Amino acid sequence: MGKKYRISTSCPRCGCAGTSHLTEEEIKKKYGDVPNIELECHECMMKLETDVQEDDGSDNT
Repeated sequence: MGKKYRISTSCPRCGCAGTSHLTEEEIKKKYGDVPNIELECHECMMKLETDVQEDDGSDNT
């Protein structure tokens, strides 16, 4: 099984947050091969940019 990475977001406008745990292949398939990922908040549609971090298995976001 491949190394997992964590993508965590927190919207500064509405406060909703989310975390995804994906492999490198899943990230490239979903977002492309980029250092930072652009997302849209599912509540207020604000555009967010987040970093990809290596998942150490903890739930700290």
